[in-house]
Amino acid sequence: MENKSLQDFDDRIDLLNLLMELWRNKFKILLIVIISFFLGLGYTSTIPNNYSHLLTINQIDNAQFIKLKYLKSFNIETNEQGTKKQTLNQIMLNRFINELQDYDEFLFNLKNTKKMIKKFSNLTKAKQERELFKYANLLEVIYPKNNEAKSASLKLKWDDTAEAKKILKDTLDLTMNNLEKSIFRELEQSLEFLKKKTLYEDNKRLDYLIEQSSIAQELKIVDNQIENLNLSQSSQSNVSLNINTDIAYYLRGYVAINKEIELIENRDYENFKFIEKEIDALKNEGIKSVEYNVYLTSSKSLKDSNIILVISILLGLIVAVFIVIISNAIQFKLSQK
Repeated sequence: MENKSLQDFDDRIDLLNLLMELWRNKFKILLIVIISFFLGLGYTSTIPNNYSHLLTINQIDNAQFIKLKYLKSFNIETNEQGTKKQTLNQIMLNRFINELQDYDEFLFNLKNTKKMIKKFSNLTKAKQERELFKYANLLEVIYPKNNEAKSASLKLKWDDTAEAKKILKDTLDLTMNNLEKSIFRELEQSLEFLKKKTLYEDNKRLDYLIEQSSIAQELKIVDNQIENLNLSQSSQSNVSLNINTDIAYYLRGYVAINKEIELIENRDYENFKFIEKEIDALKNEGIKSVEYNVYLTSSKSLKDSNIILVISILLGLIVAVFIVIISNAIQFKLSQK
C-alpha cells in the first residue's frame, strides 16, 4: 500500500516537472506555433480560389402560356412530358430542365471562356470535345423529385464569380432559346401532320363519293330517294325502314353527291392558314418557359482557410510539445551519465 502511494507521488512529481518544463520553454513553443501558423497561411495562399455558385430557376405564371393553350385547342400539340395533373408551367419547367441536362448549352459556353480557350489551344478538335466533357460535372442540376415542384437550382463550381454569372446566364439563355425553337418545330410538325391527315381523309372521302356518284348515275338516281323509299316501305308494312346512308349513299342522288365532291375539291383550307399566322405571331412574341435572375446568384467559397489555419496551429502546438519533451528526456539522460 505504501509502495503504491510512493508511485502516485512520483507520477505527480513527473507531471509537475513536465508542466514546469513546458512553461520554461513557452517562448520556444510559441515560436514553433507561429512558424506553423505562417506555413499554414502560405499553404492556403497556394490553393486556387474556387467558389460554388447557386442560382434558382422558377416556374413562370400560367397566364404566359395562353396563346400556346389556344393553339392546342386546334389540336396542334407539342411533346409535353408530364401527367395530366401537371399544369403547363410545371411541364415547361420539366422540359427546360431536361433540355439543360444534356449539358450541350453549358459546354458550348464553357468552351468559349478564356480559361478553356487557352487550355485547348494546342489540342485537335476531337481531343477538345473529349476533354470538354470532363468539365460537365462542374454544373449540377438540383431538381426535386416531386414533379409538381415550382423551382429547380443550378450549382456551378468556378473560380471567377463574375465569369460564373456570365456562364450561367449564357447557358440559361441558350437553353431557353433552344427549347423555344424545339416547341415551334413541334407546333409546325403537328400542323403539318394535321394537314396531311385532313387531306388524306378528304381524298378518301372523294374516292368514296365518286364511286357513289357513279352508281347513282348508272341507276339514274338524280335526286334524294331515301325519304321516298322510307315512305314507300312504311305505307306497305306500316313500319318505317331507315336505310343505312353510309352503305347506300348513292340514294342521295348524283346531283347532291357531285355538289359535295365539288365543295371538297374547292376547299382552300383557310383554317390552316389561320393557324400558321397564329404560330408566326407567337414566334414574334417568343415563349418564356421559366424565370431566373442571374443577379440573385449566391456564391460561397470552397476554400476554408480558417480550418486550415486552426489545424496548422494545433499541429504546431503538438510538434512543439513533442520537441520539448524529447529535449527534456535527452538532457535527463545526459545528466545521469
